[in-house]
Amino acid sequence: MSTATIQDEDIKFQRENWEMIRSHVSPIISNLTMDNLQESHRDLFQVNILIGRNIICKNVVDFTLNKQNGRLIPALSALIALLNSDIPDIGETLAKELMLMFVQQFNRKDYVSCGNILQCLSILFLYDVIHEIVILQILLLLLEKNSLRLVIAVMKICGWKLALVSKKTHDMIWEKLRYILQTQELSSTLRESLETLFEIRQKDYKSGSQGLFILDPTSYTVHTHSYIVSDEDEANKELGNFEKCENFNELTMAFDTLRQKLLINNTSDTNEGSNSQLQIYDMTSTNDVEFKKKIYLVLKSSLSGDEAAHKLLKLKIANNLKKSVVDIIIKSSLQESTFSKFYSILSERMITFHRSWQTAYNETFEQNYTQDIEDYETDQLRILGKFWGHLISYEFLPMDCLKIIKLTEEESCPQGRIFIKFLFQELVNELGLDELQLRLNSSKLDGMFPLEGDAEHIRYSINFFTAIGLGLLTEDMRSRLTIIQEVEDAEEEEKKLREEEELEKLRKKARESQPTQGPKIHESRLFLQKDTRENSRSRSPFTVETRKRARSRTPPRGSRNHRNRSRTPPARRQRHR
Repeated sequence: MSTATIQDEDIKFQRENWEMIRSHVSPIISNLTMDNLQESHRDLFQVNILIGRNIICKNVVDFTLNKQNGRLIPALSALIALLNSDIPDIGETLAKELMLMFVQQFNRKDYVSCGNILQCLSILFLYDVIHEIVILQILLLLLEKNSLRLVIAVMKICGWKLALVSKKTHDMIWEKLRYILQTQELSSTLRESLETLFEIRQKDYKSGSQGLFILDPTSYTVHTHSYIVSDEDEANKELGNFEKCENFNELTMAFDTLRQKLLINNTSDTNEGSNSQLQIYDMTSTNDVEFKKKIYLVLKSSLSGDEAAHKLLKLKIANNLKKSVVDIIIKSSLQESTFSKFYSILSERMITFHRSWQTAYNETFEQNYTQDIEDYETDQLRILGKFWGHLISYEFLPMDCLKIIKLTEEESCPQGRIFIKFLFQELVNELGLDELQLRLNSSKLDGMFPLEGDAEHIRYSINFFTAIGLGLLTEDMRSRLTIIQEVEDAEEEEKKLREEEELEKLRKKARESQPTQGPKIHESRLFLQKDTRENSRSRSPFTVETRKRARSRTPPRGSRNHRNRSRTPPARRQRHR
């Protein structure tokens, strides 16, 4: 058989195989819904989709351009994310083709098709299939062309994710939207849509990703693709058409390996579900260092928090070791110079995967505050406060975990008070004072916001939160402290009155007993005075004689008219005269 004949037979065989793949793939994607998503994903692997990957991409683009499929775009995006996990070429091709198709439809002013494509790209961004640079290119183009409706649609879906990965650009877009809202004349419908978008942002995009399919991190590998549009690029018009595959045999062998791997994973997942057993690690003193080193290397080798979470969850760590993993995550975050959202996103994924991880995070928080807090420096306390404040504000951890904190001078240390300050500042930044006040009211945090008991405890808490600029959180405590002080003042006044009454009773009793003792005392005094006078008058002769002898020996003076009473000699006196 000649070489040309062999080649013709080979092309014929490949074409028949291509037709079979196309006839199998097209109805699966056309009938795709959120209910049959996983079943459709499994059905696609019944044919060699490594060879038919362009057929899948063509069907995805056509499905997106169909104006009636707007509500089914989330299911399509989830299917693309699942396929991208196994075959990254599909995600890369679709990132390019959807971006170019959007530019083409935008220039044609087909805004319905543009809306479908943007919805698909935005959800793929949430699944980390495409890089944020793709979304930023689109947003800048739309703002330049003043296509506000499409900007609003994109920001509603993925604004929260954009704020996490590129906050500076995110804020710049919002400033541009605010400027447009304040300065330009807009239709009432468009103005209302913009105002609604601002309200969604104030609520931290709470409804941004509702209704999306949650991918299992243990069976999902992240492959992120980026694409920058140039003026020379155009959408591939031949996408999905038959082409001879030069490495047909290699792709066939690679697909068999891939399908076998998927079958093994599905079987192991089934066995794990039936046995409900987790992998056990030998955590002797020898292996402890190796275990921590392994976790640390996983963290440092990951480009995003989602990727790190996927790698950690894939290890199937036992429940008794999860607290150690969380401790390594915390210590790794403290090695950064500033707070990194990498670790908060990682923790979000871990906590939402299974409640045992939430328990591990709760226990680690308690250990951080009650045992380790004095070992941290100020910069580390700032990172620690922001980390825990982020998880609490987004309700990945309950507000009740703060019940372990008792804010008194005796039961808190300076490092603990600094940590509380940064934690509450992060809560205010994420929630706002009003929302934070509502959450605090629904949680009885008597240790920090006491309304009963010691007035000194209440006064100390009021002074602390006032000093850190959160005095508005202390209004209830201030009202309660006023009532307690009034009660204490009334009790003190009543105590003084009782003491005065007791003292008055004692005085009255003393006055009543005074007349019976008074005369006796008086008569005794008179008796003593009389006895003293009699003793002074009745003196014995011996005493008189003694007194006579004791008189002065000075010669007695003469009478007053005696002329010579002076001792001066007379002769001398006469001369003087």
